[in-house]
Amino acid sequence: MVGEVIFANENVEAKVQQDSDGKDWIERVKEEIRSVDLSEFEDKNEIIEEDQKEINFSQKKIFDEIGTGLSEKGIYLDFIKNANKKNKFGIRVNYLPEDFFTHKEVYIDGRNIKAEYFGLGILYQHHFLSPESRSNFFLSANTDISKLRFFHDIDLSKETKTIGNSNAVAKCSSCGILTIQTDPDAVYLIPSLSFGYQYKITENFKTNISAGIQFLNLSDLESYLGEGAIPDTQRNWVQPRINNYVEKSQNKINKYSEFQPSINIGFSYAF
Repeated sequence: MVGEVIFANENVEAKVQQDSDGKDWIERVKEEIRSVDLSEFEDKNEIIEEDQKEINFSQKKIFDEIGTGLSEKGIYLDFIKNANKKNKFGIRVNYLPEDFFTHKEVYIDGRNIKAEYFGLGILYQHHFLSPESRSNFFLSANTDISKLRFFHDIDLSKETKTIGNSNAVAKCSSCGILTIQTDPDAVYLIPSLSFGYQYKITENFKTNISAGIQFLNLSDLESYLGEGAIPDTQRNWVQPRINNYVEKSQNKINKYSEFQPSINIGFSYAF
């Protein structure tokens, strides 16, 4: 009987010890749970939610950024969409009105060659640094489908010639205006590649400058005269001069390479 009582007591003590260990383990788990900083998970959840909001807002926008500035093609306007943090795609519109600006060296017999340009292009930009960087470098590629016209006008009414060996001068007073131009109906595909620098003035407002190269293959020049611009009595000496003007203009254009520099300076605003 004594042995059975001792054995029973040992079992009771073991059970009590197990219960005590179990309670201690539960208490330790509770302490571990209390020690966990739930604010970390809350912060992470807030960041994820904010990122998701930005993604959803970006997906709703047609464009993420609008830019404008000046280039050798005149005034440009960019509509840009972010593909990801470093790559952007967009649409560029170029417009160069007549007499907007001219190149001082492009003259033929003292007459300046003028230009008109309208182009619609696809734009791609790759930025080398993160969007958070205040300064950034980028590679830009653009292909324009454009209408381009180079031209200059000659007032044939001012053309004169000496008659024989005398000092008498004949003048084509009734002659009209001669226009020497590239094909006004031609459509050009003009690809360009440039390297640029962007500086972030504010979080949304940026300025940029880039320089590169573009390919331009112009059509041959042609002449245009209104009906009756040269009287038949004057044509025999005026027409050779017209042909000479066209030839000299074409020779001037031919001196320029098909690869021309491209320069852009402007600013942009991100939404």
